Amino acid sequence: MKTTAILSAVIASLSPLAFADQAAPVGAGVPVVDYHYGLHLDIAQVLQRTDNSAKTGVVETVMTYRDSQGEVHKLRYLELGGQSNQNG
Repeated sequence: MKTTAILSAVIASLSPLAFADQAAPVGAGVPVVDYHYGLHLDIAQVLQRTDNSAKTGVVETVMTYRDSQGEVHKLRYLELGGQSNQNG
């Protein structure tokens, strides 16, 4: 009985380590900046962006990117959705 209690305590204490390798979402905790004309952008790599392929018209997009210094940023801007609403 004593061995079972000790084994249970050891397993319970190690359980947080099992989840330590799971990475946080890309850009978690990074504030979103709204784009404005003339804003200087240093985009070395796009990490993630909103999928607007099924939307119509002008829609809001958030892009997460890494700059040339390796820092992660989030940018909110408007773009045209991927679907056209033409009757044809």
